[in-house]
Amino acid sequence: MARVDTPDVSDDDFAIFNSATFDSPPPAVSYQTPKLISRLQPNQQQQLPRGNHDSGNNGDAAAVASSAEKSPISNDGSLSSSFYSQTKDGGHGSYMKYVSNMKSMYNKFRGKDILIAVMGMTGSGKTTFIANATGRTDLQIGHTLTSCTQEIQIIETTIDGRTVRFVDTPGFSDTYLSDTEVLEMIADYLSAGYSKEMRLSGIIYLHPISDNRVTHHATKNLDMFRKLTGEKNLKNVILATSMWDKVSPEEGLNRERELQGNFWSVFMAFGAQYCRHDASAQSAKKIASMLMDNEPFFLELQEEMGKDNKALKDTAAGREIMSQLSQLKEQQQKELAEMKEMLLRTAAEENKAAMAALEHHYKKMMEGMEKTISDERRMNEEAAKSSEEKIKELTERIHKLEKKSSCVVM
Repeated sequence: MARVDTPDVSDDDFAIFNSATFDSPPPAVSYQTPKLISRLQPNQQQQLPRGNHDSGNNGDAAAVASSAEKSPISNDGSLSSSFYSQTKDGGHGSYMKYVSNMKSMYNKFRGKDILIAVMGMTGSGKTTFIANATGRTDLQIGHTLTSCTQEIQIIETTIDGRTVRFVDTPGFSDTYLSDTEVLEMIADYLSAGYSKEMRLSGIIYLHPISDNRVTHHATKNLDMFRKLTGEKNLKNVILATSMWDKVSPEEGLNRERELQGNFWSVFMAFGAQYCRHDASAQSAKKIASMLMDNEPFFLELQEEMGKDNKALKDTAAGREIMSQLSQLKEQQQKELAEMKEMLLRTAAEENKAAMAALEHHYKKMMEGMEKTISDERRMNEEAAKSSEEKIKELTERIHKLEKKSSCVVM
């Protein structure tokens, strides 16, 4: 897990991040809290056009520059002379409120820290992507199908002069963690973020183009990802393919077309963007820059648990997990019944070697069944707790996160 670090807050409602995780920490960067952003009136919220992924972030950069030119706030933070003349001649009685709102908008795009989640299946290259984007060489990177990321990790860097924090998460169908445990871990993190009013700027979902087919685990991962995120937030998602060096151009192109036309079609219909990641630092930073000027948002799971006060099992992602647990338990019960019959037949034949192998397999199946029942019980028990109990447990889990890592959560 990652540490939850409550940021200091200045008189201007800007939270200041002070990192103690680097030998030479980058200069402190102030970011505007979502609470301050929400003070803007609807007719004062300027919407920036989304950038084109083929041309990097030029569209957003031009929009920001245009906004800065029209702003009454100068580059040094002072009021422009033109604004003074307008207020004097035009008789604007509430210009100070307008200045405050414009300053908020200015800083929203100029001074905020960026939070980007990186998700995908085990082996998709999530940690490698973050290492490429940050230049970190000390991250534990797996080179097999065995998971290395068993906790949420926060890795910070600076891109285009702005602080960017990448959230590295374990994927569903993890080697060591059950889907229930992964969901609980992500839910804890998101709940902590909601309580601090901290939002994501975007999500990068990685898929290895080297996979010759989209497996059941991959489609299940996508379903869980969509329910965690919510359809309305898919416009803030980048679907990126990795490991192009492991396929021929023709193979990669065919798989790319299949992903976009079939498995990712719903995501892209809701506004998700697609691009290739070539495993270079330049590529990773360019993909991240596509999300940096997004309007920060809460994930669906955050709103369901934080605003609607739903139990985890009653969220969209939680219902998906409960459905999977029910199906898995039914399948395991059927397989155990078949295994018992096989054991009885083998015992009658007095084949000791076969009996030993079957008993070992039966024991493993029983362990799997017990794990499924335990996960189902945990979800149900969590739903039955009172609000006070949930708050107390979340607080305790956050304290554990603080002791476990030297990185801030948000």
